[in-house]
Amino acid sequence: MKAVGVDCRRGMRHASTREPRGVSRGRSSGTKPWRAVSADWLGRPVCRRQPTPRPLATPEPLERRAVLSGAADAAIDDLIVPTALPNDPSFAQEWSLQNWGQSGGTAGIDINATRAWDITTGSRSVVVAVIDSGIDLKHPDLVANLWTNPGEIAGNGIDDDRNGFVDDIHGWNFVDNNANLQDGYGHGTHVAGIIGAVGNNGVGVTGVAWRVSLMVLRVQNDSGAGTTSAVIGALRYATTMRRDFGINVVVTNNSWEAVAGYSAVIEGLIREQGEAGITFVAAAGNHGTNNDVTPRYPSNYDLPNVIAVASLASSGVLAGSSDYGPTTVDLAAPGTFILSTWKGGGYAALSGTSMAAPHVSGTVALLAAAKPGITVAEVRGAILGTTAPLASLAGKTVTGGRLDAFAALASLGVAAAPVPPATTPLQQVVVSPAVALPFTDEFNAAGPLRADWTLRIGGFDVAAGSAASIATGASIATLRGTAVKNSVQRALVSLGTGRSVGLVARYSGLSDQSMYLAQLTRVQTGFMVQIFSRVGGRWTLLSAGRVYASRGWLRFDVIGGQLTARFNGRVVAAAVDGSIAAAGSVGMRAAGAGARFETYMAT
Repeated sequence: MKAVGVDCRRGMRHASTREPRGVSRGRSSGTKPWRAVSADWLGRPVCRRQPTPRPLATPEPLERRAVLSGAADAAIDDLIVPTALPNDPSFAQEWSLQNWGQSGGTAGIDINATRAWDITTGSRSVVVAVIDSGIDLKHPDLVANLWTNPGEIAGNGIDDDRNGFVDDIHGWNFVDNNANLQDGYGHGTHVAGIIGAVGNNGVGVTGVAWRVSLMVLRVQNDSGAGTTSAVIGALRYATTMRRDFGINVVVTNNSWEAVAGYSAVIEGLIREQGEAGITFVAAAGNHGTNNDVTPRYPSNYDLPNVIAVASLASSGVLAGSSDYGPTTVDLAAPGTFILSTWKGGGYAALSGTSMAAPHVSGTVALLAAAKPGITVAEVRGAILGTTAPLASLAGKTVTGGRLDAFAALASLGVAAAPVPPATTPLQQVVVSPAVALPFTDEFNAAGPLRADWTLRIGGFDVAAGSAASIATGASIATLRGTAVKNSVQRALVSLGTGRSVGLVARYSGLSDQSMYLAQLTRVQTGFMVQIFSRVGGRWTLLSAGRVYASRGWLRFDVIGGQLTARFNGRVVAAAVDGSIAAAGSVGMRAAGAGARFETYMAT
């Protein structure tokens, strides 16, 4: 990843003094300067502009960032991981979500996202307002998670929902007072991706919440400059849409700093958000100083809905540039060298409390998905009451700990639900006479599967001595007419370009409905063999173990209630389960195109 230096003098322009409609012109709502808060990936303060007698709105200081034109290659290691892992190719580089020591970090210093995702991966019924520089509306990792105003008709030039804004389909631009939300600066796109880049879509990165609705409130122009008046408009919009129009805005993310300091108007609007049920997450600042001594706003507003967030490095220490405060900064979250979405459909790694805050906002979104109607007090209690303590944060934050998304969710008492393997609709069913066991197929006849197989879903193509899956989702083929309770299956399998390849037993139905499954699967930290049951349309992970190769002999024994999976002769997963007692078919299952069976045997 190549670091790109940024000339911090670029974009230092005077902010527009024009205020959006509906904003009062009181003494606290003028053009006080504010700036987004970041530092370089080592946590060093950079390019920080000092206030002047006539202060200008200053952009995000970004001395060092890595900008990628597309998703980077995923790395692997040998950690055992839970089931709810996204297939996004750059997930392995997102140390904040799963830290296994990549890039010199300390394993386990993350927000515990992978365990949190076993409980929920989010919901698009939950809305997060991103108060920033806009969002790249065409970014392939964000477009599906953009909030859409249900009361507005796009492009008709009419204020359909009568909220005072015409064609506010995804939010509003409070810089130019229009509906153009496109991010020409990049900061807002990066923050949005941390909160809610679409997860498990096979593209780029994943956000803390795989599914969420991102409301775009643009207060920063293409040079990174913004005004207090724009922020006032954005805060009022988010509150109004929840309180008066029933939009489920649960949190506003605020990765900006008011250089001019305290504002009674801003404080009042934040208080109104709390009263309406909106949590206000704020970046603590990037001065490397104590906010108890030198207040930084908005994070220093002493309100029950404000959560102030410091920046944590991957090693588990407070980032050198991060502000702190034993009574004013609540907790720390990952904030150095955070990979996320970037303008122009790309990806970038940035650092600062601007990156730490959206990890907390994304966690609020998960909490709201797991417990609809959750209150601000419950959100605050769940997040601040479950932080993971760190010696480096003792005396630096109120909690002395870092964000733990899983612990926050678990404190709500909600049940976990493992993510199932991928599926596709039924495409073809082939019916033929029964096959007797034992049975062997070495796939020597090119073309479709021979008549001994019944294709249940997806498809396989036989060539060069192997049967390769050809569907992007699931492909299942079972032995024709078999109905056995006890079985032993062996197959020489290869993941190839597929996501998983495995053996099914006690299969019934015409599609991907009821079975035991032992599969070799690709995860971001290597490979695993997993045993699943599927009953009533629900996948349940029964056992899993790590392996070190994407090709080898997979064996699946189902004898009574004992299920055992071996890989290259070694038992790697085993379980006792009685959920599927009836006899059924045996056969092959793959997810994704390019998984291969080179030999199959069943007895």
